Amino acid sequence: MKKYLLTCLSLLIGLGFFSALYAADDQTSSRFQWKSVTGIERQWQGWDFYFGGQVAVDAIGYDRDNRKNDGLRWETLNLLISGNYGDRFDFFVEPDLLGIDTKNNLFEAWAGWRITPDLHLRAGQVKVALNTELATRPENFPCLDYGFSSYLDGRYDLGVQVDGALLNNCIWYEATVTAGAGFDLDGNRRSDPLLALRTVVFPAQFIDLNFLANWFAGLGLSWGPDYDDNIFVQTPLRSTVFTTRNLHGDDYRSRHFEAGWYNGPFRIGAERVRCEIEEFDQITSWSAYASWNITGETMRWERGGWQPSSRQSGRGQTFLNLPGCLELAFRYSNADIDRALFDTGMTAYDPSTQEVRTATVNLSWSPRPGLQIAAGWVKTIADHELTTLGGTNRDSSYILRARLVL
Repeated sequence: MKKYLLTCLSLLIGLGFFSALYAADDQTSSRFQWKSVTGIERQWQGWDFYFGGQVAVDAIGYDRDNRKNDGLRWETLNLLISGNYGDRFDFFVEPDLLGIDTKNNLFEAWAGWRITPDLHLRAGQVKVALNTELATRPENFPCLDYGFSSYLDGRYDLGVQVDGALLNNCIWYEATVTAGAGFDLDGNRRSDPLLALRTVVFPAQFIDLNFLANWFAGLGLSWGPDYDDNIFVQTPLRSTVFTTRNLHGDDYRSRHFEAGWYNGPFRIGAERVRCEIEEFDQITSWSAYASWNITGETMRWERGGWQPSSRQSGRGQTFLNLPGCLELAFRYSNADIDRALFDTGMTAYDPSTQEVRTATVNLSWSPRPGLQIAAGWVKTIADHELTTLGGTNRDSSYILRARLVL
């Protein structure tokens, strides 16, 4: 199995260098054109369909004290199926072929109606993201995997969701009602209904200063009548650093604050979340991240999350004549969770720690749209010694990821 995974990883990396070697504009006679390596597009009775997929393979080198085995693992193996009927109706389905992070091997599956160009209604299995990090597709976020804030209040669930824009896109909002038949980012059950609201404001949109125009602030709120599930938090390398038994609590609430800015090839973001479940009112986390497109691509934020960066108009040769996008990113994430959960026996100091932080550095290269090769370093520091970290409270590990999206 490891040999097979190593072959997949080698093929993906080789494909990146092969596409770099034969990189050329559409007007040249290069034998290799990346546009030929895409998903399948079909039309039928006014519908436009797209059939694609995503595969990602990791090579991980753990800290010498970590008892996990170095090696290769499947990270992602998904299908991506979408369609639209003109500008009015659309749908999206993302089956999870690995079944590691989902219930019933399915991330999203919804049908939508674009009531107006700025108002979109969806119904089905949707993602509930109260921050930019989780709302962004993984291939478009500068750091590998998620910080702690996304784990505390992110989920997928059956429900109805509407998002829209106001005042010439100065305000974006999203409202969601779910049935309580979902799961969190690790596939753990989320069985209680939820009402969520998120809004992001660009207060300087009308100021004639490009440097200030692209900063934003956001607020996310969620409420549920019950909380019969557990709290679960992992590091970007999937080391569990906090988990509880089912709390069987009432009156769940979360408040998520965020701010960010982007200009040209730079972006920064920060967020903080606070969750409350009855008397447990100190379930908190905060994260900050920044990235730089060394090759000069322009950052884009739209409808809740980061979008693929775009090449600046009139740009000449890239840095070191390297084709595609080369991006350097950093993220710091901290989780500080209510000590009362330990005092009441809801969890213990191993497998959980009361406070934990991670620092992540990533360098990613996308030689062609849809192909990404990323290297990362993740430093974890916990307040308590954890078995998942080899019986220590520190871990320093490395990851190499190859991702192909069609």
